[in-house]
Amino acid sequence: MFSILFVLISRTPLFFLKAISFFIYIFARTLKVSHLNITKKNIDHCFGDNKELVNKSFRETMELSLIFPFIWGKKDNYKKLIDPDYLQNKSLENNRPKIFFTLHMGCVDILIFVLSELLAKVNFLYTPVKNKKLERKLLDIRQRQGGKMFPATPNGVKNLYKSFIDKENIVIASDLVPHKQGVYEKFFNKECFCIDLIEKLSNKGTHDLNFIYLTKGKKNKYKLVCKKIKNKITTSEMNALFEEAILTAPELYSWEYKKFKKPRTISANIY
Repeated sequence: MFSILFVLISRTPLFFLKAISFFIYIFARTLKVSHLNITKKNIDHCFGDNKELVNKSFRETMELSLIFPFIWGKKDNYKKLIDPDYLQNKSLENNRPKIFFTLHMGCVDILIFVLSELLAKVNFLYTPVKNKKLERKLLDIRQRQGGKMFPATPNGVKNLYKSFIDKENIVIASDLVPHKQGVYEKFFNKECFCIDLIEKLSNKGTHDLNFIYLTKGKKNKYKLVCKKIKNKITTSEMNALFEEAILTAPELYSWEYKKFKKPRTISANIY
């Protein structure tokens, strides 16, 4: 069933999917769904009252609900959504292993396909979906170009770390809230519980460090940005890079996640 749905959506013209997503956006906004409420709370917390940004962000979220199956259903569809200059990053392939850290900005699965295309071997940490049939299907899709996926579970993180020790390329979306281990740092001058894995791995000095993300494109919807970073980075410096990236196109960031869900005190919970 999922395969048929993905294929049907993948064959739909992008302009038509955008039109459909607009009606989904109107319907969801009328219902005041939880994603909209969380988006508003996050944006209000970081920027103050900004209804325009809330609406733009939520509209992007609804559009993503169709963009993901659009790229899942056909192998090369992701290339229709990203400016072609991403191919300039083929120079990434060299003798040094790499750490890529990123954030949930735009359709992050495009990064999976792009890096799987540009690098001979690359490993990704990801969050599995709860539906087991869908999870198996998505795992096959995400690994179809040679990248290897590790679930964000204790065992998955352990296996990813083993691949790091073996000096393989790894990719981590490190803007989410950690389950247990992490540190409190500032994000848009607001305290939140943050993943400090990039700081710990970068301190090893065994891999080149790169910040990679999607922002608003010139020709297509997205543009790939890949920046070489000094080999050691703190979690605070990582968050500063996230803020810099978000400010290039703040509506593309996934504000529907509960970024501030683990405050130091219960009274500080914005949700």
